[in-house]
Amino acid sequence: MIPESAGATPYGIFLLADDYLSAAKLASRDPKIGTGPVRLMTYHAAELFLKTYMRSAGETIEVLRSLGHDLEKMVVRAKSLGLKLPAQIFAQSRKLSANNDYVRARYVVTRERTDISDESVLRYCQTIRSSVIEALNMDELGVPQGDH
Repeated sequence: MIPESAGATPYGIFLLADDYLSAAKLASRDPKIGTGPVRLMTYHAAELFLKTYMRSAGETIEVLRSLGHDLEKMVVRAKSLGLKLPAQIFAQSRKLSANNDYVRARYVVTRERTDISDESVLRYCQTIRSSVIEALNMDELGVPQGDH
């Protein structure tokens, strides 16, 4: 059996996150695909981008797993490890957590007026991605460009 942590290098996690973000962008343009899959893939990509940074800062798989799927906790933890994120990322993370949006995207088909739009969720993830790229001195493909 392949261990769960196989390939869980920062670069490996980044590549997987990019795949989820690309899939979310494609799905968002397909009128046959609803908002749930788009949001779920986007949230998962954001989670993986944050884990890319935390893993590069030395966090173990066990610590990353202990954060569950709580994006707010991940944003706070990544910040405590030195990741610079715009204030709106913290505000959106709190709102997503307060609305239980990660779980609702998986199981609920109705939208609330207070939900963050799919476009905003995609921008949220893209902003996290950009912050991680800058912090880890990567190119746009996630390839390290020297020291970070």
